[in-house]
Amino acid sequence: MLESTSAVQRDPDDGAIAQASRLSRRLDAVAAEPKLRRFGAERFEPAWLSLWAVAIGREAGKPLAWLLAAENLSRALLWPGELNPRSGEDDGALELGCGQRPSPAQFERWWLWERLARPRRWSLRVQPSTIRAVQLPLWLGYRQRRETRLIVLSGVSGEALGALKPAVLAGLRDRTKAQTHAIRPATPGQNIEPG
Repeated sequence: MLESTSAVQRDPDDGAIAQASRLSRRLDAVAAEPKLRRFGAERFEPAWLSLWAVAIGREAGKPLAWLLAAENLSRALLWPGELNPRSGEDDGALELGCGQRPSPAQFERWWLWERLARPRRWSLRVQPSTIRAVQLPLWLGYRQRRETRLIVLSGVSGEALGALKPAVLAGLRDRTKAQTHAIRPATPGQNIEPG
């Protein structure tokens, strides 16, 4: 299920702002902690990963599934059933972007890989007119050793989603860059005084 949110993504084709919808978080902190601890996480936090969704179905029929993807993922997630919007509120979780909207051709390639794995799905097609922005709830776990290890769990099912690590890492990197630029002086040598 989806929850409305104020998160937006810019459509690269026409520059329009796309309103993102949120999938419901079914896994709360109490349920997520033991799962993350089993993977060795020492600390964790909730997050929302922005993705682009496109419907899969027959030409004139209602969508039977959705492909959720980001430009920096090698494969899309196949979401069975419908995405139904529902109103909600901001929960203060970390929000990660997904970059530019993938092209319809890229969605076609992702769907080809899914159809090869599921031969009975050949009659279903990508419906490019249905593309929309969604936010997937996640739990991010961190384990500090020589290097920090990232564990990504679905906030919907509790499954480990290692395939989303590239998108999560890109979102964290973009967020860090934005914060760094926000606190840096506008010109070299300029001091910023608290005000």
